[in-house]
Amino acid sequence: MKRFFAIGSILAALTLSACGINEEPKPTTSDEVPEILEVDLTVPEAATVGEEVFFTAVVSQGGKIVEDADEVMFEVVNLTTGEKEMIEATLNKNKHYEIKYTFETNDLYDITSHVTARTMHTMPTKQINVIGGENATTTTEEEASHGEDLHQEQVTTIDFTEGTTTVGKATMLVANVSLSDAPLEDARVQYEIFRNDSHQHTWVDAQEKEAGVYQTEFTFTESGTYDIEVHVTKGDNLHDHEKKTYTVK
Repeated sequence: MKRFFAIGSILAALTLSACGINEEPKPTTSDEVPEILEVDLTVPEAATVGEEVFFTAVVSQGGKIVEDADEVMFEVVNLTTGEKEMIEATLNKNKHYEIKYTFETNDLYDITSHVTARTMHTMPTKQINVIGGENATTTTEEEASHGEDLHQEQVTTIDFTEGTTTVGKATMLVANVSLSDAPLEDARVQYEIFRNDSHQHTWVDAQEKEAGVYQTEFTFTESGTYDIEVHVTKGDNLHDHEKKTYTVK
């Protein structure tokens, strides 16, 4: 009897062991989406020729500072001459990426931080007005008054309409820009694109296809409601913008 019981116990143990071996592991699922890479770019509104200024970019993801970015470059663009300069940033003691820069010519400049990290890329842009230097001129009160009157007489119109598009579709963005009812030619036009629940801004340069008509293609990768702001600059005195909403399904 004991012998029969022992054999039965062994068979039961083997059966349980086989069940454990054949049991399939529970599948693991993950719906996690990588957090958006955010860049807080700091650029002074104005500077003086010969003065050393700092440009900084605070890079974060999911509220945590990113110290291991693959590359952070600052692009300095003279909006009048089109001259560009790319400078690699370094991480300072405050965990901010920064560069020191000294302007040699007074003008209006774009400062863009090109940030590549965690398989993502973002490039926010801000402007800085540089004054002083040998090219600076002294404006009389009469000239200033005349300039103000001229600015008031010249009205910039940016005709850019709201729209709807879908994720993954190349969308043509078109703005008709005029100055005092005449097409504004040879201006610099940029589209600033950002979802209204995100701090990530994408800047895209537009091409002038015909007099006063500036367009570019953009493909949205996520659905949502976006703000698109058209920035128009020409020379030192003209800088205007118009913002509309795009719905992406």
